[in-house]
Amino acid sequence: MMQCQGLKLMFLNVNGLGNPIKRAKVVTKLKKVKMHIIFLQETHLSRQEHEKLKRFGYKNTYYSSHTCSHKRGVAILISNSVKFEMFKEIKDKEGRYIIVKGKVDNNILTLVNIYAPPDSDKHFFKSLFDIIAMEAEGICICGGDLNVVLNHRLDTTSKKKNKNQLTKLLTTTCEEFGFL
Repeated sequence: MMQCQGLKLMFLNVNGLGNPIKRAKVVTKLKKVKMHIIFLQETHLSRQEHEKLKRFGYKNTYYSSHTCSHKRGVAILISNSVKFEMFKEIKDKEGRYIIVKGKVDNNILTLVNIYAPPDSDKHFFKSLFDIIAMEAEGICICGGDLNVVLNHRLDTTSKKKNKNQLTKLLTTTCEEFGFL
C-alpha cells in the first residue's frame, strides 16, 4: 500500500526570486495551499539565497544554482510536515536540474526538477535522461519547465502544429520512461 499517495505536489516557474518581497509572497502563497513538495524553476538565486528558503518551513530544501550569475536555478522544497530522508542529491553546475533520492513512509522516491533554457539542445536532454535512467529508484516524479511544446493542445496557443526534432526526441524518451 502506498502511504505517500496523498502528497500534494506543485511545479512552478517563478521567473526569479531575487527580490526578498517577491520571495516572501511566493512562499506565503505556497504555504496557504499546503503543498508537501514544491518544484521551483528559474529561481535566479545564489546558493546563499536558496538556503534562506529553509526559514519558510522547508528545512528539506534542495537546489541547483547557476555558477556565476542570477539566472536559471531550480529548487525542490519539502514541507516540514513530510518525514523525508534524503539518500542522494545530484546537482547540475549550471542550475538546470536537480535529482534527489530519498524515502517517505518507507517508499523510495526519486524527485527530478528540470529547467531547460530555451537554447537547450538534444545533447542536454540525452545526457539528463541518461542520468535519470541510471539514478531513478522507486517512484520517479519528474517535471519542470522544458521550454518545449510536447502537446500542442495543452502547451501552446500557436496555430503551428509542426513537431521539431527536439519535440520528437522528448516525446519518445518520455514515453519510454513512462512519463507521458
